[in-house]
Amino acid sequence: MQTRLSISLALGAIIVPGLLLFTPSSVDARSDRHYYCDSRARKYARRNARGGTFKGAGKGAIAGAIIGAIAGDAGEGAAIGAGIGAIGGTVRRAESKDRLYRREYNRCMRRNRR
Repeated sequence: MQTRLSISLALGAIIVPGLLLFTPSSVDARSDRHYYCDSRARKYARRNARGGTFKGAGKGAIAGAIIGAIAGDAGEGAAIGAGIGAIGGTVRRAESKDRLYRREYNRCMRRNRR
């Protein structure tokens, strides 16, 4: 009799937590929605972000060359402008990606409510 009881308790201790582990819950649904929307928003932001290092460097070089020509040395002005423009372009792209990510993530979460 005691062996049956101990076997039943052992099986219950193994089976019940397993059943609880695999039952669907609303937390799982929210978590799945979060991961889906996060992935979707990251891809969207990566594809549509404006700015960039090379674009900023190009614009900065042009502006620096113009200002440098006025001041006397267009080459030095272009080099300085390209450096500053590269930094500005990189920062602008990061800000654009963040803004686009937040907007797309919020849209996705609103659309996929359960």
